[in-house]
This record gives sequence, C-alpha cells and structure tokens, in this order.
Amino acid sequence: MNPFEIDSYDIKFLIDSAGQTVKINDVEQKALITNAKIGDFEEKYIHTLQPIQRGNLIGLEGEKYLIISDTVTKRHSKYKALMRHCNYLIEIEGQEVCEIVGYNDFGEPIYECHPTESINVPAIIDKYTFKIDDFAPIRVPENQIIVTVQDNETNKSKFTVNTTFEAMGETWKVIDVDLTRNGLLVLTCERV
Repeated sequence: MNPFEIDSYDIKFLIDSAGQTVKINDVEQKALITNAKIGDFEEKYIHTLQPIQRGNLIGLEGEKYLIISDTVTKRHSKYKALMRHCNYLIEIEGQEVCEIVGYNDFGEPIYECHPTESINVPAIIDKYTFKIDDFAPIRVPENQIIVTVQDNETNKSKFTVNTTFEAMGETWKVIDVDLTRNGLLVLTCERV
C-alpha cells in the first residue's frame, strides 16, 4: 500500500461532512469549495467525486461561477477545477414568434405573434485576454471587451458574429467567437 495515496472513502467522507450543496448545471451535488489565490477576480477551487468539466456553470450561495480550467482526470481520488465568478448577467430579449391561426375571407393567413421569454446568461466580462495563471495578460483595444460564457446550444445560437447585446450600459457587437477552449465560448466584442 502506498502511504501517500489518499483513500477514496476518506475523500467521500470529507466531501459529505464538510462539503456544501452546489448546483452544477442546475443539478444539486455535494462539493468541497476552497479559496484560490486572491487576485482581481473571485476564484475558487471546486472538489467533487463526480466528473466536472470546463464550462460547467456552478450555482453557489446565490452566485454563478464558471469552470475555467480543464479537468480530465482525478487528483487524489477527486476531481478538482478552478472556477471564476460570473461578474455580469447578459439579458437576451425574447424574439417575436408568429404562427398562422387561421385564414381570412380572401384566403390570406392570419398571424398571431407573441414574444418568447428572455433569458439571462451568466458571463465573465473583462478588458484582458482570458488567461489562467498569467502574470501579464494582454490588453484588448479600448473599445473592445472579452466575454466568456458557457458553450451550449442556446449560447451558440444567441452569440454569433455580428449579433448585439447590452452590457454595462452599452451595446456590444460580437466580432469573433473563439471555440478553442472546450466548454467555453470566448467572444471578442466591440462597442457599437
């Protein structure tokens, strides 16, 4: 037996007794949350027994966090990832959907239109390129921001090149969508 190996039962006991209930992609789960280094952003480590992936959205104490590190294998019988606080909620207004409800006397369709529900997308918005453990991040031009959101079908359809959204009292247009970080959509946006 390796004396430096941590027993998985001990980890399970630790998470069950000292962990807290969080929502990972809206599914409740027990996890151990520890603080990361103090910096410009609120970042925490999350330790779980079940696999977690970059891009998972974590609900913790009424706040939203996004897993920003790649987590493929277990570390000491558990999964560990770095998560960053989502500093903005981007509201995407619903679109107007029209459907035919009948026809008039001339055979022309009669439409009934209603708006779809708006959605709030938790996002990390920054003026620097998105780097982990980089002591000198690269600044983007003054009229641009970097927006990082979860990579899912809804966000992929809502944040395409040339779409606009409101954030920080300004209107922003997506000029680039970076898909190189599995689980995350990294958007370069400029002020309109």
